[in-house]
Amino acid sequence: MIAKEKALSDRIKALEKLLEKAEKDAKEVDAQHAIDIEKLDKQLKALLKDYSDLMDVKVTLDMEISAYRKLIQAEENRLHLTPSPKSGKVRSALSFGEDDAPSRKRQRVMEESFITETNSHVSIDEVSVEHEYVAITNLTDKDQALKGWLLSKKGETDSDYKFPAKTIVGPGQTVKVYSASAGVAQKPPLTLVFKKLDAWHSTQGLEIQLKNAEGDVVSSYKAKAESSTEYLEEEDQRACKIM
Repeated sequence: MIAKEKALSDRIKALEKLLEKAEKDAKEVDAQHAIDIEKLDKQLKALLKDYSDLMDVKVTLDMEISAYRKLIQAEENRLHLTPSPKSGKVRSALSFGEDDAPSRKRQRVMEESFITETNSHVSIDEVSVEHEYVAITNLTDKDQALKGWLLSKKGETDSDYKFPAKTIVGPGQTVKVYSASAGVAQKPPLTLVFKKLDAWHSTQGLEIQLKNAEGDVVSSYKAKAESSTEYLEEEDQRACKIM
């Protein structure tokens, strides 16, 4: 009985030593955690200070850039400087057979010579007669509200598209205005549909103007269409162009 009590007493003492060691280890770990937390806190404060300093520099630089941009724009307006106009040709063809000459095919060719001019940083960037849209790009680094702006197709009767009042084009973004025949669903602000216009293309040439809220023409697109017929020889793959 005495031996059993002694064994239990020794076992209790051993467990108490293990408990003391575990408590000591836990305190050491806790102390190390406190040191690590304090170190990380100092690093975080240093990073926040650096971030704050960088933000101050950024704000200062943004103000300087804005001031220089205004000076440049004012000088451009004073000197009537505008981006260089874009020009080029678009060629499309449609092939069809001849009843009196089965071995020959005719190909009707449409060529459009176009030029795009602008005196604004929001301008007509592309006119796609194939996909029936006019693309307008914001070349600035700021949002551009198109409230009150018009996109006009000139002709015997002008067709004017008035942009929705809430249309805003972000920096570098492009808004596309489709005709009704394009079959595209409207998804403002970058995909719009001119429901009263059947088609942008015209066999007699095309003139499109972009007007700001004051009614000033800030960008224009002019294209002259020319058609011709080409006869294609199927046997030897030679083509003879007949104007």
